[in-house]
Amino acid sequence: MASRDRLLDLLAARATEGLASAESDELERALRKQRELASDDLDLAAAAVYLALDATTETDPMPDRLKERILGQAIGDR
Repeated sequence: MASRDRLLDLLAARATEGLASAESDELERALRKQRELASDDLDLAAAAVYLALDATTETDPMPDRLKERILGQAIGDR
């Protein structure tokens, strides 16, 4: 259970604030050990929440890596 919690923590941190290199490596190792969660599950959820927020609400900027992935998927869907 602790490893799943850590995996969720790392996915949430990556989706909302980005990860340091060591954390990114840890996340990649953890993702390879399980089959329940996809690498982008929380990224997409965080993006949906970010986009749903009222434009007048002050928020932190979306991490560049997430923006690039969302734009890449949008362009790829055309």
